[in-house]
Amino acid sequence: MQFIVILVLVAIVVSMASALFFMYRDAGKGSNRMFKALALRVGLSVGLFICLMVAYKLGYIGPRGIGK
Repeated sequence: MQFIVILVLVAIVVSMASALFFMYRDAGKGSNRMFKALALRVGLSVGLFICLMVAYKLGYIGPRGIGK
């Protein structure tokens, strides 16, 4: 479970970095690659939040960390 959470957090950071890169690279060209990267980041963040809430509700994670 920890590995999956860390992997998704890394993917969120990579998506933010790519959005920053596209913002500088495509300045004034009318490209929407930055918006797609940011939309992916929001989707990953919401998905991670929902997965963590479901895992907590099912008892996979608890207030003291992974496992009981």
